[in-house]
Amino acid sequence: MSLVTRCPSCATTFKVVRDQLRISDGWVRCGRCSNVFDATLDLQESPDATPATPASMPDEGGVSASETDPPADPARALETEPKSEPDPDPEPEPEPVNGTPLAPPVWPDIGVVADEPWPNAPAPAEPAEPKPVLAQASLASSVEALDGFSAVVEQAADAQLQKALRRARIEAVRDARARRAAQLTGPASSGPHPRAPAPPPAEMPFVMAESAVERPPEPVAPPGALLVTAAGKGRRWWPSGKPASRALWIAAVALALLLVVQLLRHERDTIAARQPSLRPVLSALCAATACELSALRRIGDITIDGAAFAREKTGDGYRLNFTLRNAAAVPLAMPAVELSLLDTQERPVVRRVLTPTDFGAPAVLPARAERTVTLPLVLTGPETAALPPVAGYRVVAFYP
Repeated sequence: MSLVTRCPSCATTFKVVRDQLRISDGWVRCGRCSNVFDATLDLQESPDATPATPASMPDEGGVSASETDPPADPARALETEPKSEPDPDPEPEPEPVNGTPLAPPVWPDIGVVADEPWPNAPAPAEPAEPKPVLAQASLASSVEALDGFSAVVEQAADAQLQKALRRARIEAVRDARARRAAQLTGPASSGPHPRAPAPPPAEMPFVMAESAVERPPEPVAPPGALLVTAAGKGRRWWPSGKPASRALWIAAVALALLLVVQLLRHERDTIAARQPSLRPVLSALCAATACELSALRRIGDITIDGAAFAREKTGDGYRLNFTLRNAAAVPLAMPAVELSLLDTQERPVVRRVLTPTDFGAPAVLPARAERTVTLPLVLTGPETAALPPVAGYRVVAFYP
């Protein structure tokens, strides 16, 4: 059984298929007036077209062609256009001569697409059992039974169907959004007016409207509660009112001051070396934040020149001579000096760290200044006798 529905706008009757109605939730588009309607509201069942029994071969005495029923018109099985005009009657077949088999009838061309005729339907050589032909509303389903142009027609039908479905889906989404906006904002608000649906291609009798996923409407804030600031594509919500803006300004200023204080505390030694007039302020800051203000430490700007280590002329002592030079333009902290005595294989034998207090130097080395140090040393202890002979030395400046 085929399903038949009727357009409520132009009263045109169409044949539909259950699978198509299930996919589109019953919504179809009229191919004549482009009206989208629910096909399930006026859905009726109609019997399929019953094909006639093919003519049998004549016997020895001969049978007149008028005694055999002509086969059913296959154009009715492939009908997809609206039933607005009656089908033309088939042409009568010529009467065969006695003793000769009936010639296969010549069927009229069936036009599915404009300017492209269908091939003639071949007649069976032997009588076969009639098979019912299901009427299909979809163009792609109906052309699958054809042999010559099935691939070309199927591609064209798929392209047209996808285009029409896309157009119907866009229109349905726009209409739904317009209705929701009208319901939310009320009659006073001016929402976008839904546009009239574009007519489908002439080849398609109707188009199924797919259900589109709609986004939930955005919440509408009451007037005066929030101040909306649109920046590009994003939205920022700021509380409105003078007290709120004053609080924001106070918080911004406090954060800026906190950042400045943190920067001064972190770079206190560098600032004190470059701006000595700010030393009292930095000292007060360190007293409040539990930090210590000291000289700037940059070991890369301090070099050791003229180092010498030699045994005394009298006694078992040694004498160390070196010069500390500051190459920076700011005062730097006086570094410590590490003295390592080496054996003949340049392995450390004795290691000693000399602080500025040990060699009598101040805590700060002025800018572009140098400090010469002469320090006598004596090796003492019970392990001194077991030490290998001293063959060299190494002096390195560092900050402990």
